[in-house]
Amino acid sequence: MRNSPPTEISQSDVDDLLGQLQQIRSSITAARESIAPLQANLAETYNEFQAVVGALRRQSMRLQAEITSLRIQIKRSTQDEDNAPQEDIEDDDFIYDKEEAITETSFQDPEAVDKDMLLEHIFRVLDPDIDDADAELVANIQGICTDPTASLADVLEELPWGVVWTTCSLQETLKDQYYRLSIWQQALKLQLENLNRATELLQKDQRYALWQQRQKSADEWQNFLDSCLEQQQDQNYELQGELDRLREEWRQVTNSSNL
Repeated sequence: MRNSPPTEISQSDVDDLLGQLQQIRSSITAARESIAPLQANLAETYNEFQAVVGALRRQSMRLQAEITSLRIQIKRSTQDEDNAPQEDIEDDDFIYDKEEAITETSFQDPEAVDKDMLLEHIFRVLDPDIDDADAELVANIQGICTDPTASLADVLEELPWGVVWTTCSLQETLKDQYYRLSIWQQALKLQLENLNRATELLQKDQRYALWQQRQKSADEWQNFLDSCLEQQQDQNYELQGELDRLREEWRQVTNSSNL
C-alpha cells in the first residue's frame, strides 16, 4: 500500500524526496552495470562449455528419452489393461475458458493509471510543439508507456533527470507533487529490489559455477572441460548399454505377445 503524504508538505520535504529519488536512480544504474557483464560472462562461459560437451549432452538426453519410453512400453505390456489407470480428459470448453482467461489477464496493465499520470505531467511541464528535444522525449516516453509489459519504473529509468522530475506543474500543489513523486519512489524501490534479487539469482545459476571455474587459469579451465567431456562419454556409454538391454527386452516382449 502507498503511504499517504504528511498533512503539511513543505518545499524542503519535496527536495528531500527528490534527493532520495536521485540516489535510487544511481543505485539502479549501478545494479544494471554490474548485472550486464555478469550475464555476458555466464553466457560466454556456457557457450564454451557447450562447444565441448554440448553434442554429447544432447545425445545423453536422446538416450534417456528413449530409455524412458521403452520402460513405459514394457511396463504397460506386462500389466493387465483392465487395471491400467485411465487418463483424465479435460473438457474442451474448460480448456478454452482457461486459455481465454490467461489471455485476457496477460494484456492488463496494472500500472496503466500511474503511467497515464506520468504522461499528463510531462505534457504539462514540457512543450513538445515548440521544443524538438521535448518532442523527441515525449515520443519516446509515450512509446514505452503504451507497452503493457513496461512497468512504471521502466519508464522512469528512461526519463532523464530534469524539469519533469523537479517541476511542480501549475495544476499541482506541493502535496500533489509529493504524492506523485512518492509513487515514483515506490516503483523505483521495487525495481532496485528486483535488480538486486536478479544478481542473487545469477549467482545461484548453474552457469555461475562454470564461470568461477573459468576464472582460474586457462590450463585449469581446459583440464576441467576435458574432464567433463570424459565423464559425459562414460555416461553415454552406460546409457547406450542400458538402452540396448531394454531394446532386447522389448523385442522379447513383442515376440511373446505374437505367439
